[in-house]
Amino acid sequence: MNRLYIPFVWELLFILATIHFPKQTLMLFFVFYLGILYYFYFFYKQFSFRKLYKNFKKVVAFWIPVVLTFIGLYLADYIKTNIIPNLFPLVKDGTVQIIYHNELFPTFIYAIMMIIIKPVAEELFFRKAIIRFGSKKKVLAFTLMSLVLCALSRAHGLLGIAEWILMALPVTIAYVATRNIYISLMAHVLFEFYDNIYSVVYTFARIFNR
Repeated sequence: MNRLYIPFVWELLFILATIHFPKQTLMLFFVFYLGILYYFYFFYKQFSFRKLYKNFKKVVAFWIPVVLTFIGLYLADYIKTNIIPNLFPLVKDGTVQIIYHNELFPTFIYAIMMIIIKPVAEELFFRKAIIRFGSKKKVLAFTLMSLVLCALSRAHGLLGIAEWILMALPVTIAYVATRNIYISLMAHVLFEFYDNIYSVVYTFARIFNR
């Protein structure tokens, strides 16, 4: 865990920054995820395009778990969006809102961050780097740490933290069950694409048709 003190401090600074500068969340999230991605890709080589490409060829061992994880993310998002708010209508979830202006550059930054940088950075940090395998107690302890730290990066309130733990469950289960980070990573990227592409395309279209 020695190599994790830098990303732990990085996340702490990020959380404090989102509290004190709530209107600058777009750039704060972008810098946070970019820093995480740079740290684990360039310093610790936690990602390989060659290994990802090899996984693409495995229908049963790769693509079926990816599809199942995507379905899990979809169901978690449905519960988070449509069920939990009805159960707690008066409770603020404390989710950190990513605020950006409907202009070309901020929209481009948002799209790249949400669809590519965010899911890859989260999988490399919150899943692959934090979760350790060994005894069942060790796996459980590090998995819980992973879920909580991931949720804290997205919400400050208890309800919001619980919601984002729910959102992280499918990819966490996929990684723990398969020990293949490329499965959870690919499912995460595909879900973020599905979840964000419509609003991004709509915003771009509105910008270019002003």
